[in-house]
Amino acid sequence: MVCIIQGKAGDERPVLRLRLLGGLSLSRQSAETACGPPGGGSAGPRGPCSADCPDNPGCLDAGTAEQLEVPASGQQVLARLALCGAATRSELAGTLWPDVTETRARASLRTAMWRLNGAGSAISDDRAGTLSLSDRVRVDTQDLISAAHQALSAESPPTTRARVLAIYQTLLCARELLPDWQQDWVSFERERLHQLRLHALEALSARLVARGQYAPALEAALESTRVDPLRESAHRAVVSVHLAEHNLTEAVRQYETFRELLLRELGVEPSGQFSTMLRHALV
Repeated sequence: MVCIIQGKAGDERPVLRLRLLGGLSLSRQSAETACGPPGGGSAGPRGPCSADCPDNPGCLDAGTAEQLEVPASGQQVLARLALCGAATRSELAGTLWPDVTETRARASLRTAMWRLNGAGSAISDDRAGTLSLSDRVRVDTQDLISAAHQALSAESPPTTRARVLAIYQTLLCARELLPDWQQDWVSFERERLHQLRLHALEALSARLVARGQYAPALEAALESTRVDPLRESAHRAVVSVHLAEHNLTEAVRQYETFRELLLRELGVEPSGQFSTMLRHALV
């Protein structure tokens, strides 16, 4: 995550860091706690960090950022703009307060904006009345999406060790998007990020196997099975790692564990593709 915004020559401003994965929080970063972007680029003076893994010991800025208080109504405004992009006041009010009149909804939006107080600098309001997140705000979902697209890219796969490690940390440490929020627009974005992360974890596992890095490949594959235990492609990714290391017993055990789970939960067998994958390895 880029924690410094450069304006004019020599102008460094602290930025706001918005977390949506695992729950919403907003913090103010200073120049002294700059950190490098996931997937490449130079790290700041405090070293590289994963934006989505605040417990990562390499991310020293997490404990030094100033936490900003954001009221519930203001949280909705920030989250909607972060996940769905710019919107007019009427559009935003209608989405966040759909069960009241337009006049009442716009009044609620004005109140929410006023209550944001110091956190209001996270929002930009142009002359046309369109609201968006300020360019000073960095959002953890953007880092997750960027890392996932890099892991899935066939044209420009990550090459350097540092870049692969940054992508690996971001994907592995990501949490569920706003887990306690029930709004339809949040549920849609939550599922979209959920599926994107799963596909990226499986793709990253395959890339790591190709590089001979079996331990992180296995960890990425196992994380995808933890997130979605009934996902066959995730279990195939685990078996692929075991087969690459010639650990046939582990591969068979993983297959049988998944088969028993699938029969118990859904009453179906694994696909023929999965069973054929194992038979070819055992011949």
